[in-house]
Amino acid sequence: MKAPRMSLFMVIGENIKKRIAAGILKEGDKLPSCREFAEELGVNPNTVQRAYTQLEEEGVVFTIAKKGVFVSSGRRPRPDRNKILAMKIAELKNMGFTRDEILTALSAAYTPAQV
Repeated sequence: MKAPRMSLFMVIGENIKKRIAAGILKEGDKLPSCREFAEELGVNPNTVQRAYTQLEEEGVVFTIAKKGVFVSSGRRPRPDRNKILAMKIAELKNMGFTRDEILTALSAAYTPAQV
């Protein structure tokens, strides 16, 4: 059985984390803009933006408006959990899921499996 493939944005994020772990990227280093990095990688800028957003949610990077995305010290507080949840719900709504579909999926996720 084949291992599941990672989404492209996840691969980009993992590569950035590896560069940080290896010391190639250090605290305070500025990452390329989404457009620049996307052009360099040959991908859509939205893919890079999604990777940056995921890294920010994990506390790996932080954004300064109109300045860019920077490597975090790791000591920055994690984003508010309610903000993350709201972003995920908005993402599902943008993908076309209805309120009832989202609520049904949430209910199923928190219902113990029947044996």
